[in-house]
Amino acid sequence: MQKEENVQKGNRVLLFSGDCGDLGTPNIELKNFPDGEKYVRMPILPQCAGKEVTLVHRCYPEQDKSLIQLLLMISALKNAQAKKIIAIVPYLPYARQDKIKLEGETKSSETICSLIKGAGCDLLVTFDCHFIKKEGSVNYGGLAIDNITMKDPLLNYYLSTHPDALVAAPDKGATYMIVMHGGNSMKKVRGEYSEGATAVRPIETLEMEFDVKDKDVILVDDMIASGGTMIRAARECKMKGAKSVLCAATHGLFLGNALQEMLAAGANEVVVSDAIVSGVSRVPIKPFLAKYL
Repeated sequence: MQKEENVQKGNRVLLFSGDCGDLGTPNIELKNFPDGEKYVRMPILPQCAGKEVTLVHRCYPEQDKSLIQLLLMISALKNAQAKKIIAIVPYLPYARQDKIKLEGETKSSETICSLIKGAGCDLLVTFDCHFIKKEGSVNYGGLAIDNITMKDPLLNYYLSTHPDALVAAPDKGATYMIVMHGGNSMKKVRGEYSEGATAVRPIETLEMEFDVKDKDVILVDDMIASGGTMIRAARECKMKGAKSVLCAATHGLFLGNALQEMLAAGANEVVVSDAIVSGVSRVPIKPFLAKYL
């Protein structure tokens, strides 16, 4: 457990979940009841009255469980009369369903933000949130959000050794991450939902209208989940004569064998931030949280 002088900075109290040890010393107890429900205890909760509180909590993997824990913690802080509650959630789950495609679907991105706001959160801080598609401050679902982008440190990871590389996005959604580097982006078209228990819209086409022949290519996106987009993009670059393909993303979920399949498709290297910690997390998010911590 942290000593009091380490959990308070002036009038601010810092709280860290157990999986955020790389960002601060954990000082929250998270357990399960025998029936699987979630037990949360913040021993320093009494110190939060009248204070600004920064709560740092990762919500992936096991996003459903982690979101319940987040809501419980925010609600407890609100009830304890915290002056302001800032929640730092490096990867925000349920951010990808921000549009209604079929009648009867839920807009999960908006619902999750509304729940976080309703629990008592004053500001959510996250990284390259899928439904925002720009850096800066926005209001979504009634929730104030600071969206920090990792585009520069991710690109600099490769540009430091490949200064003449062509920078591109594998689809239009990540254009904001490469606009200062030429704005080259591929055009992706998804099909209808496939049958089965898993909700998946396969990629029908991925078109590239820029020249990559004999060039080092850096592909950057906000996230890699199943890897389908990056796999298609890497393969397309190799087919068009790229000298090397270097992939980067803020969030690396790497579902199934995504990482191995990306390398097999022609990616020479894959790197992500540690917003979600993985074996290829090379770019730390902590330096970009200094103003909140």
